[in-house]
Amino acid sequence: MCLAAENHNYQKTKDVNNEGKITYQGVVVDDTDMPLPGVNVTFKNAKGVGVVTDLDGKFSIAIPENVRSLIFSYVGMKTQTINLSGNRDNIKVRLEPDVVSLQETVITGIYTRKVESFTGSMATYSEKDLKIIGNQNVLQSLKALDPSFIILENNLAGSDPNATMNLNIGGSTNIVGLETEYTTNPNQPLFILDGFETTLSTITDLSMDRIASITILKDASSTAIYGAKAANGVVVVETKKPEAGRLRFNYNGNFGVEWADLTDYNLMNSEEKLQYEKLAGYYGDLGEDGQIIDEYYRTLYNQRLLRSKQGLDSYWLNEPLRTGFTQSHNIFAEGGDAAFRYGIGMTYTNTQGVMKNSSRDIMNGNVQLTYRIDKFAFSNQTNITNTGIENPMVSFSSFARTNPFYDKYNEYGEVEQVIETIKSPSGTQYITNPLWDLQQKSFDKTNQLAFTNNFQIEYRPLTELRIRGKFGLTVGRSTAEKFQSPKMSTYLTTDQLKRGSYSESNTKSSSYDGSLDVSYGKTFGDHTINAIGGMQISESNTDLSQFSAIGYSSDLFSNPNFSNGYPDGGKPYSTISKTRHASYYANFNYGYKLRYLVDLNLRTDGSSVYGVNNPFSTTWSFGLGWNIHNEAFFKPNDILNYLKLRYSLGNPGNANLNAKMANSIYTYYTSYPNMFGLAALISTWGNSGLQWQRTNEQNFGIDVEMFDNRFKLSTDFFIKKTDPLLLNIDFPPSSGISKVPMNVGAMKNRGVTFTTSYILLRSNDLNWTINANLRHIKTTYYNIGDLLEKYNEQGRTNQTLIRYYDGASSTAMYAVRSAGIDPMTGNEIFIKKDGSYTFKWDSADEVVCGDTTPDIEGSFGTYLYWKGFSINATFTYRYGGQAFLSTLFNKVENISDVEVKYNQDKRALYDRWQKPGDIAKFKRIDDTSQTNMSSRFIADDNTLQLSSLSVGYECTDVKWLKTIGASAFNIRLYGNNLFRLSTIKEERGIDYPFSRKISASIGIRF
Repeated sequence: MCLAAENHNYQKTKDVNNEGKITYQGVVVDDTDMPLPGVNVTFKNAKGVGVVTDLDGKFSIAIPENVRSLIFSYVGMKTQTINLSGNRDNIKVRLEPDVVSLQETVITGIYTRKVESFTGSMATYSEKDLKIIGNQNVLQSLKALDPSFIILENNLAGSDPNATMNLNIGGSTNIVGLETEYTTNPNQPLFILDGFETTLSTITDLSMDRIASITILKDASSTAIYGAKAANGVVVVETKKPEAGRLRFNYNGNFGVEWADLTDYNLMNSEEKLQYEKLAGYYGDLGEDGQIIDEYYRTLYNQRLLRSKQGLDSYWLNEPLRTGFTQSHNIFAEGGDAAFRYGIGMTYTNTQGVMKNSSRDIMNGNVQLTYRIDKFAFSNQTNITNTGIENPMVSFSSFARTNPFYDKYNEYGEVEQVIETIKSPSGTQYITNPLWDLQQKSFDKTNQLAFTNNFQIEYRPLTELRIRGKFGLTVGRSTAEKFQSPKMSTYLTTDQLKRGSYSESNTKSSSYDGSLDVSYGKTFGDHTINAIGGMQISESNTDLSQFSAIGYSSDLFSNPNFSNGYPDGGKPYSTISKTRHASYYANFNYGYKLRYLVDLNLRTDGSSVYGVNNPFSTTWSFGLGWNIHNEAFFKPNDILNYLKLRYSLGNPGNANLNAKMANSIYTYYTSYPNMFGLAALISTWGNSGLQWQRTNEQNFGIDVEMFDNRFKLSTDFFIKKTDPLLLNIDFPPSSGISKVPMNVGAMKNRGVTFTTSYILLRSNDLNWTINANLRHIKTTYYNIGDLLEKYNEQGRTNQTLIRYYDGASSTAMYAVRSAGIDPMTGNEIFIKKDGSYTFKWDSADEVVCGDTTPDIEGSFGTYLYWKGFSINATFTYRYGGQAFLSTLFNKVENISDVEVKYNQDKRALYDRWQKPGDIAKFKRIDDTSQTNMSSRFIADDNTLQLSSLSVGYECTDVKWLKTIGASAFNIRLYGNNLFRLSTIKEERGIDYPFSRKISASIGIRF
């Protein structure tokens, strides 16, 4: 928006106290005619002379007679110069907002640049963009908005509010499937919060109402300023800063209702399950009349059948579930003037999961202070967060597998632990009631307390020169307690003195992060230069101690004093880890007429994560940009408005690894006395020559705006080569050690992303936009050789699908091809590598049968705004990938003699072979032997989901707002994951179900 000033009356008087000077008086207002306190009023070459408007926006300034203009400046407003001419009574200056769109700036956490002068690949989203999608989790909103931001679905954890997200930017840069070898997620991006490094959990728990913007840095040119920590991309989060003026209050409330999505569960009812058990041979052989021969099992079957005929068909899935309610309240008070500003906030968030005894409770308090004096600026942010976590002790799968012909309660309405006792050749079997376990006094709770203080000081000796120092300190405490009642069914046959258990884990953590940098930016005619250089040091410490106790006679007390002692061979455990980093970095940006752009980054990092022979690593990047629309030959038109080409090359690294990965780890031997002192055994050899993991990246990008800026398109094509990779490699037992960290092989990522939007209708009161994004990524290994053959052997033995070969996709699924089920025998027919057929399964015949990474994946949607009302719909999709059908593999086939007693998928009854001539998808119904992995359990997984549907209203100028003393109001209703279409039928949410949600947000400013 342009600045406007009114010509306005002013009063011109001789000031007797200031000989040779004239005093001018007036008032400064904003674009709504509200007074603006804290506005700087000065004049050219003032040499420190100036005043600040008071709380009513008024000012009085004495200036030399030869001065003919005044300069008015205010943060967030366009600077205004007023010529002093004419003979008027007062000066009235109207400042209009300096509305520089977030999409026009790049915030990296170290420096801020205009998009037009930036050569890197990035995307910035405002709070409004994020809140249009949802009001609960900022990262889930990012997933729908940006094609490069990937959150992998966790089919075990489902919608568990306490589950840690598995996410990456632009694909994995580390070996897939072996994350547990690293103890941390090596593919996780770096998170920056208000200029300081932070954790994934901090961002996940951050209230969306506190966020001003989020910037995703994707390629080497944009991330290399973070050097050895930037190979996985960088997510930069900026929170709202306090605004000057009178004391203002802001309230934002978010409320949600959530329920479990069980549409993909396809379990048998009582009659079907009894029929299946009979045909599967659970009750023994059948006579010619189809009746069970064994008298005991015939009686057992008839008793169950009678209950079924009498209408007993228990639905167990609803028992561990509830309707989850979520509420979040954020209050923020702010005010101050041009010199001093303050902001005080309080946030409370309570999330109830859809499973009972599942919740996340967050209380956060924050204080922000900024102070400016002359050429100095100080700011300090303090955050204190307390998080309470509760997890269910009985998994959802325990209820899903319980048979429907069992009663939940006895005739007295009581829950019994054992609902049926079965005698078998192997001994007595007890069928237990999961409701019994649910009602016990077991618990799994964690409490976390974190304190963070970030301080920053700036000095500007010149307008174009800035010297800045930052120091951040974080201290955390965490206590996790898990108690299993001695009455739990898992202890039913356990020795009385060993029933029940308690475990406690205490973690103390601390970290600091300090940096000093100098930046310079200036335009010399057609030449623009921006440069920054600095250094950074950081340290992170973790002290973990834990112990376990067993043997409780009662669950009335969980204190370990009531236990019988440690588990057999057990004792307390403790570990201390420390990670240190030191870095030196520089960035240089040059632009000629904003046409030709060059970005250079150089950074040297030292880290204790790597070997002492390679403590430091230097990373770099080089970026080029060409703003074709600024060329002299490019004439302004209504068709092509903006055209920019980008290229970047660099080699950022990855230090997101185990703190002790390069060091030898010793275990102290304390079982027997030693006359020579305490003995220590090496459990893991270090590797002093461990090399830094680097990713060589190339990115080609194009940004286009057309048709009077109605159409926008941003495209990136990237190639990433990570060489070398890092992994713990097993050593022979004769060496006396188990694993050694080594540099192993390499991997390559190729991908392309598209983001586009088009404004169908546009006017002052109406805006209708459609948008879409897409990504295609392929990742392959190379230079691995046979170093990971051990993991391939484990995969064949354990019937898993992931393999590690040169040239193979990191997400490819390996299995033996299947020709289906033989209609005459009901056995599976396999296809060997040479194309011949056989009834014998051989792991040597396995080939690639699919890939979990889809050919394309992304989202599309529409947004309509009219006179304060708005509606948004966002759909997500994936096409061309495959999925392993776990339900078919484990609950249709592979049902052993033991598993057959639990409830199964309906297809185990209706789609398995029963007699010669049957054309069936699955093998003989009475075959309880192990099913080997084949292509029958891999299928195309194409999905379409309504991720978000929202309707909202916002206003700033209606009469009732002024009546209550408010200046802005907004309300929005959401529906998330309301429907999902898929080409496969697969149980989703094994241990914790997925959910659907309806929520609302409300905001008001006073």
